[in-house]
Amino acid sequence: MPSKKTADLSANLVAVKGKATAPPDAEGRQPHTAPASPASNSPLNFKVDQEFRRRFRQRAAENDLKLNELLRQALDAWEEKHLANV
Repeated sequence: MPSKKTADLSANLVAVKGKATAPPDAEGRQPHTAPASPASNSPLNFKVDQEFRRRFRQRAAENDLKLNELLRQALDAWEEKHLANV
């Protein structure tokens, strides 16, 4: 019986959960990623109605954003509007 061939894996193909990196682009440059702080992974749990959830997820998808990125932008916009005169 012929032996089964396996692919050789290099060390950069293995990712540790939470520490994955994107492959370099065509010019060999690494894409820019913001450094993760310990607080960046803190859960924020609250309930919203189904319509709000659908709208929120839809807006994130339409703009190619992660849900937490859209939430951060929404808070930034709220602060800019409401705290500008303080």
